[in-house]
Amino acid sequence: MTTAAEALAAYYAANGIDADPARTATWTCKIGPASIEFPNWKWRRNAITRHDLHHILTGYPCTMTGEMQMAAWEFAAGRYRHWAATLFCLPLALMGIILAPRKTALAFRAGLISTSLYGSELDLNKPLAALRAEIATRGGRRPTSYPTETP
Repeated sequence: MTTAAEALAAYYAANGIDADPARTATWTCKIGPASIEFPNWKWRRNAITRHDLHHILTGYPCTMTGEMQMAAWEFAAGRYRHWAATLFCLPLALMGIILAPRKTALAFRAGLISTSLYGSELDLNKPLAALRAEIATRGGRRPTSYPTETP
């Protein structure tokens, strides 16, 4: 049974992320061939582990389209409650409406019947299946777009 910590380690390795993003001083945003380095603000350090787990649990990839889907899902399921996080993610969701409208709409819809991990205690030793059950509690229905197997 895969734990959240094991799934995160595999996710970071698969996506070329060298270190735990919650502990780094900076992070790099890649948009096509361009890369921009930003400070790793406190709000981002506090949110990034849950955000990355959301990627794993929902199956939205670590790509530009996947980030747009993730932003839409998190707005619907329960976003990270910090004004800067909202200002950062809102343009991603809006870009998704323009560049990938169907995928973004489906992600938002899945988020409406889900709940995010923001605002809850996070135990990285918890099995991934238990976290998947936690996010799929709103409305008593499990979103059909989520993968059933561990990534």
